[in-house]
Amino acid sequence: MNLDAPNLFELASHRLKWLSDRQKVVSENIANADTAGYRAREVEGFDEYLRIADGVGESPDVAIFEAETVWGEDLSGNNVSLEEQLLQATETAGQYRVAANLYRKAHDMIRAVSG
Repeated sequence: MNLDAPNLFELASHRLKWLSDRQKVVSENIANADTAGYRAREVEGFDEYLRIADGVGESPDVAIFEAETVWGEDLSGNNVSLEEQLLQATETAGQYRVAANLYRKAHDMIRAVSG
C-alpha cells in the first residue's frame, strides 16, 4: 500500500474537482428542466477522468456527454427528470463531503507528524 502524501493529495484534489464539475452539470440539468428540447448531460466516470489526468499530469477538463435516462422525456423533447437529478445532486454532495473530510484528515495527520 503506497501512502505517498503527494499522491494522496493529488488524488483527493482530482476527486474534489471531478465532483465539483459533476455537481455543476447536475445543477445545469435542474436549471433547464423546463427548457424545451434540452437533453440531460452527465460527466465521464471518475476512473476515465483519472486515466486522462495521469496522461496529462494535471487536472483535465471533464468530458461531458448526453446522459442516457430511463425516466423518459416530455412532449417538448426535454429528458431531464428532476427526481433523478436530485438523487445525483445528493449523492455528489455526500461524496464531496467525504472526500473533503479525508483531505482535511490527511493534512492534519501530516501537520501533526511534522509539527
